[in-house]
Formats: sequence, C-alpha cells, structure tokens
Amino acid sequence: MIFISIFILVESIMVFYPKQNLNSDCDYIIVLGALVNKTNISKSLQDRLDTCIESLNKTKQEKMIIVSGGRGRGEDITEASAMKDYLVSKGINKDMIIMEDKSKTTKENFDFSKKIIENLSNKKIEDLKIKVITTDFHTLRSKVISRKSGYKQMSFYTSKSNSKLAILNYTREFFALISNIVLNY
Repeated sequence: MIFISIFILVESIMVFYPKQNLNSDCDYIIVLGALVNKTNISKSLQDRLDTCIESLNKTKQEKMIIVSGGRGRGEDITEASAMKDYLVSKGINKDMIIMEDKSKTTKENFDFSKKIIENLSNKKIEDLKIKVITTDFHTLRSKVISRKSGYKQMSFYTSKSNSKLAILNYTREFFALISNIVLNY
C-alpha cells in the first residue's frame, strides 16, 4: 500500500509538473538527446527538435543551442551530430548550434553541457538562464538532475510523449527518478 501511494504521488507530480514555459527568457537552450537508429533520428528525438524550433519561432529569439548526446548502441553517429544535421536542414543557423557529443546519461548531458556553456559565457551556470527541451515525461527527473549539477535558473519547453507509450514512459521514468534520488546521482 505504501509503494502504491508513493507511486501515485510521484506519477501525479510528474504528470502535472510545468512543461511548457515558453515565455521565459533564456541565455542558452539545451536539447537533450534521444535514440538515433544508425543515422536516423527517432520520432521522440524529432519531436524534441521540432519543439526547439517551435520555441525559437514563437519567442522570436535566436539563442545558442546545445545539442547534447553521445553515441550509444545501434547508433552510427552521435545523437548531437544527428540533432545538428536535423536542425540545420530545418533552417537553423549552424553557427548557433554547439554539439556536446560525449554524454551517455542525462546527468552527463547536464554536466558536459555545463562545461561548454561556462566556457562560452565566462559565467557560472547558476548565473545563467537555461531552457531545456526534452519530452514531457522526462521533465521532473531532468530538473532534479540539473539542480544537482548546479543549474539554478531553469525552464522547460517539452514535446508531448507518444500517447500509446505514455504509460510505459511514465512508469519507467518513475523508477529512473527514484534511482536518481536514492543513488544520489
């Protein structure tokens, strides 16, 4: 009964956590990577990238974009490379896109992107406003991990998860979030 209560509480927080903060100004945008099939972006990753483009178009702001993701199993190129190629093909200026192509986890996405942003800006990450683009189910865990990595001024603009996979994604994310909290990473 305790587990079910915790599960329902955490799932409710994940579902209702703010995900569409379009009006927040930012200094940098980080797009978190997702699966690449050989050299082709997955639907989930395309949705994140389209959400990034939507955010840029709606706010009429040209911001530096960090595309964050290394190369995993079954990927012939890094997620960052595939993401940059997609954004450029959609008309985003290639000079506004910076690749972070070493990360394998969400924690590494934030840690490695932090180093890049701090080097570019000559400022500490806690002094910068960062907008994160990810998928809706991933928002709360991304917030928890980014806070542990020193990010303070965060906003999110997320893509919607596939409705057919929503239950699976939110359930999997519950266990990932609890692991992050319990194992403190």
